[in-house]
Amino acid sequence: MSNLWCATQSPNLGRGFLILFCLLAAAGCAQHVETIDMTSFDPSQDQMAIVGYYRGQASDLKEKAAAIAESAVRYEHLFGPQSDWVSGARKLSQYYSAVAQEQELLAEAHAEVARTGRQRRR
Repeated sequence: MSNLWCATQSPNLGRGFLILFCLLAAAGCAQHVETIDMTSFDPSQDQMAIVGYYRGQASDLKEKAAAIAESAVRYEHLFGPQSDWVSGARKLSQYYSAVAQEQELLAEAHAEVARTGRQRRR
């Protein structure tokens, strides 16, 4: 009877060991990923990575603002200058431009910390 049990359970036991081995191997190969506090002005944080993030966000927002401004021009030709489509597109474009400017200011503040090691006085 014990031989029968061993023969029927061995494939499952072998799979279990294989899965365990793979999990342990993957855990051993995993790299430590450092997290960055994007709102921190602590010089020990990677300030240049934060600068890159905020500048990238600003660039993306500027592109969106420009695309929506172009849409507003098309809407004006289609629906007239008083259309809700035109005014909505213009307001959205202005909003994206304003947020892009805020992101640029944040990038500059973090760049200052990266250059000097100190937060700029406000």
